[in-house]
Amino acid sequence: MEFANVLIRKGRMSVPLIIKFTELKPRQVRESLLVLIQHNIAYYAESEERSRIVTYYEIDKEETLHRVLIPKVLQYSKLWFDREGEEVALSILTHGKQRITDLIGDAPVKSAQPGSRLNRAQLTKKMFTKMVKEKCLIAVRPSDSLAPVDRAMAEEKKETDKLTLPPTAAELANIRRTLGAQKGQEQSRTTIVGLKRTLDTVDGADGFDDGKRRKLTDGDLQIIEEVERDVFFKINFDRFIIRWRNMKIAGLYETRLNPTARKIMDSILSIAEERMINCKEDMSSSVNIMLLFNNLPTDVNLVDTLEFDPIDMGPNNTKPKPSECLEKYLQILEDDLLRILKKDAGRSGQYTIQLKAANKILKKNLIQDIVATRYGLPYVRIMNMLLDKGKLEEKQISKFSMMPVKDVREKLTTLCTFGVLNLQEVPKTNDRTPSRTFYLWEVVLPRAADSLSDNLYHAMGNLRQRRFVERARRSVLLEKCERTDVKANDALLNAAEKAELNKLNGVLEQLEIQELRLAEMVMTLRDF
Repeated sequence: MEFANVLIRKGRMSVPLIIKFTELKPRQVRESLLVLIQHNIAYYAESEERSRIVTYYEIDKEETLHRVLIPKVLQYSKLWFDREGEEVALSILTHGKQRITDLIGDAPVKSAQPGSRLNRAQLTKKMFTKMVKEKCLIAVRPSDSLAPVDRAMAEEKKETDKLTLPPTAAELANIRRTLGAQKGQEQSRTTIVGLKRTLDTVDGADGFDDGKRRKLTDGDLQIIEEVERDVFFKINFDRFIIRWRNMKIAGLYETRLNPTARKIMDSILSIAEERMINCKEDMSSSVNIMLLFNNLPTDVNLVDTLEFDPIDMGPNNTKPKPSECLEKYLQILEDDLLRILKKDAGRSGQYTIQLKAANKILKKNLIQDIVATRYGLPYVRIMNMLLDKGKLEEKQISKFSMMPVKDVREKLTTLCTFGVLNLQEVPKTNDRTPSRTFYLWEVVLPRAADSLSDNLYHAMGNLRQRRFVERARRSVLLEKCERTDVKANDALLNAAEKAELNKLNGVLEQLEIQELRLAEMVMTLRDF
């Protein structure tokens, strides 16, 4: 912990500087750097200084902040990819990065179910391949251990070295635009690094769904996808965050409309998810209505969940077809006040999701819940009023909210201190006299999200500190529990010690649950 704290606070440093500030032995420093790089938490960068090359190390702050989501990653790995998927995620998180051969070698070879032809290793291989195809696991290349800034500078230097003269500002800007476009194309490409196609016989022994395979000929050969054996993979936190964001977007319509609307939105987002790079995109790719109809879950009832005008039902009172009901559902979703689903104007039958607008709604709803829980509904009413009408003065807020000026002033000050509101001064004259100055209150959602994120991180730090304090209070008991004889026979603990140990486990469990809840809030405010 001390080692990582020094790198975070001091920035990138070489090994001699790390030894100086941490006061650790050189062997301990090198072993710590090896572990951090193995777990994708540290970067390194080589710099030529005079006649020698110096290696600098730094901490990847984004990867470090994502570590608090590990329990949630394991939970949804089991939900999406069964128990084998959870074991794959747990093994990769334990080792940092791992090859499929190493993981399968650790899996016991025995039947997962009585009478099943698939052994445990085959099931693990199947789920590993599925997680790679859905980009929940991504390949780790040697260049990924380099700092992104240094990697970008090296690519830029490689392009400038092709020029005979030093580049001008326009040429340098053009080079950077070209490199940025190439990086965007690389991220958005459909081919997956570490996944290859091979020919195999059609025997069904590998457990893959035959309906999803492409037959090469009428014979017994087909194209299958498998993971390369020598490629290391790591958990792709960004893909998990995208899926959680999509689940929250679909959940908005279950409360506003019905569960069928949620399943329709969930299907649209699932189809468009393949081309999503991160949560900062403005909109999703277009989804065809026929493709959506074919990918809806079988338990979706489009006909009976809608109400029809007797005129539309015809003379025999026959309800419309499911495809027509889907069109009506899409029209309802498009006309909803959230304005998240939008028809693609350029192509008929195509729909897109306005991700930027959806992210804004999710952040606003979370901030409203936090303000309502901490201060009450009148504060939320003031916040919503400013979001709706923009900048307002204190008297205008009092008039619109029908509250006394004294109460409004107190609530505005509280919300401003909490970080939700901003105050902007507009002087009438150059002397900035308070009596000749307009004081306008407003809600800037990105600033409010950043401010609340800082408060939530502070609360998470307090929970971590409380956990250390609880363990320190019972350090003697924990040392006794670590003894080999106590591990072999818990009868060596008396009743009071067992009760205290159960109490400690209960407190630690509650602290971890609260920390995970705060981590989910931070994810919504920071990553969406």
